[in-house]
Amino acid sequence: MRISQSFLYLRFSPMQRATFSFILCIFLATPKFLRGENNIHPIPTATVTPKDSAKTQPNNAQQPLTRPTWVSMHVGGGFQYNLGGWRERYNANANFDLGADYQFQEKWLLGFNFSPYTGGWVNTDSLYGDMIAGSNYLFDVNGNPAVIRTYMRGFNFCATAGKIIPLKQSTLKNPATWSLQLVGGLGYHEHFTKFQFDKGLLPQLEGYYEEGHDNYRAGYCITEQCRLQYMNPNTLSFHVGVQMLQGFTKNMRDWDMSTFRAADPKQTDLSFGIYGGLIIPIIIYTKNTVREAEYFE
Repeated sequence: MRISQSFLYLRFSPMQRATFSFILCIFLATPKFLRGENNIHPIPTATVTPKDSAKTQPNNAQQPLTRPTWVSMHVGGGFQYNLGGWRERYNANANFDLGADYQFQEKWLLGFNFSPYTGGWVNTDSLYGDMIAGSNYLFDVNGNPAVIRTYMRGFNFCATAGKIIPLKQSTLKNPATWSLQLVGGLGYHEHFTKFQFDKGLLPQLEGYYEEGHDNYRAGYCITEQCRLQYMNPNTLSFHVGVQMLQGFTKNMRDWDMSTFRAADPKQTDLSFGIYGGLIIPIIIYTKNTVREAEYFE
């Protein structure tokens, strides 16, 4: 905008010219948006590709999903074949499998296992020594052959730890999982022979004499397990596996009346068996756990 100086000087007084010049300078220095001029500019746009759209998804979609942490309580049973020192009296036996594990995100586990021994497979060929003479029977106070039932009893109790190898990984939305578990244990181990007969009729096996024949031994043991586990809190959970045991026991009786001498002070018990059981699984949630409503498949 240009206004000739001659126009200003001819038609206005000096005071008016100064006032007009001041107003003109302020108008030219005023920003455009205050003078009512359009100050709107188009917003630049860009094409969003599938690769770029993936970056806008929640962080949970880009990170591995959290695996469940379990507390599993199990109950079952098995059968084991015995070797070593205790095979002389117990060729084999059945056992129960009771325990619980803390399984952390299909990586490792800590727990305990209680395994009572049971069974009627007791070798009695030399159990009663010279008391049976050539008749192969013990006679009661009435002179009749005594009916004696023998059973193996005992247990092992171990603290366990192991490695979990997931065969089918689970998520919190689909927690069903298959895993292979390699577990080792260390604990206490004992066993003895239980006699069942009519009390009061067979003094040869009562009181002190029963203790002299039961071959009670105790000590520590080491166990190894390899088990396949299926875990699903919505249906049925179970495990099956094989187990080995090495027990190192000492004699807990002063005298062995079947051999009429002191029993061997130390003995190594070995076994190999199979077992299986049902599992009661409990999922543990923490404040950092990604729950099923917070991620996408």
